Amino acid sequence: MYKVLIIGCGRIAGHFSDSEIDRSEVRHAWVFKSHEGFEVSGCVDADRLRAENFAGRVGIPYWGDDVGNAMVELHPDVVVIATPDETHFEVVCQVFRQQSFCPRIVFLEKPACADRSELDQLLDISHEQAVPIVVNQSRRFHLFYQKLRAEIRKGRFGTLTQVDSVYYGGWRHNAVHLVDIIRYISGLEFGKLDVLETISDGRVRDPTLTVRGALDSRVKIPVWFHGWDERIYQIFDLEFRFSKGRLRIGNFEREIVWEEAQVNSVGEKVLKQCSLKSWETKPEPLPNAVAGMYRYLQNGETDGLCQCLLSDIAESMRTTWKVGEIRNL
Repeated sequence: MYKVLIIGCGRIAGHFSDSEIDRSEVRHAWVFKSHEGFEVSGCVDADRLRAENFAGRVGIPYWGDDVGNAMVELHPDVVVIATPDETHFEVVCQVFRQQSFCPRIVFLEKPACADRSELDQLLDISHEQAVPIVVNQSRRFHLFYQKLRAEIRKGRFGTLTQVDSVYYGGWRHNAVHLVDIIRYISGLEFGKLDVLETISDGRVRDPTLTVRGALDSRVKIPVWFHGWDERIYQIFDLEFRFSKGRLRIGNFEREIVWEEAQVNSVGEKVLKQCSLKSWETKPEPLPNAVAGMYRYLQNGETDGLCQCLLSDIAESMRTTWKVGEIRNL
């Protein structure tokens, strides 16, 4: 079995997972534990008591507050980094500081790092150590988005004409999901981005913004990122308008509706809902990610990593930072 070290013992790691669904599908510790090819051997947190509590709750034999010691003691094959956003770069550097005990793969929560300099350094470290850094841009691991990407390339929906989206929780922290998945499924890059509004949701270091942008420098397909105050409620929606119809993805992928353009009895071109039932997919993205990492460790196959290597998502990071540079964030 491959050894896993989890760094950061908070919610995303699985510390507060009470329901069976929460444990089995969306939190790192529980998903790795449910895979027969992995054992969660240790956990580390800056708060040693938190690490101890997490280890007891999840059933992890080693805990501590020092990354270097954990690397030497455990020799992990996989290191999961689930620490606060602003610490990601430094924690990756700590992992690779003990070069004799480098992992075979690093699974890094998004956003991968804070700026272009950190990104370049992480890309260099990954290349020099020949250790892939896989970024948890989770929607790339979602079977629905993988199928959507393939169908768009086949021309099933026609030409992409516009994208509208709604998100909450900070431009750098959460809008990066939208930037990345739009790039992923369309195969296009963003040009100019304009900030139109700052949402008054109490976020200062990473404000939630409404942004207007465009894909493809030639065609300039309009894209809207509408910021939302999560204190009202959380919302994550996408709407893709194609020449053949409209695809609406609502409520964190719980509601997916395809409406096809058809001519009605009086000659008007209208939208009619069509079934996408065959697109209903399981398991959730994180189990897919863990399965992909297992295949990589077994035979070096990278296909299961769903183009989530740091080099694959680097342009998504650069795009989000363009907005930060406009706002001097």
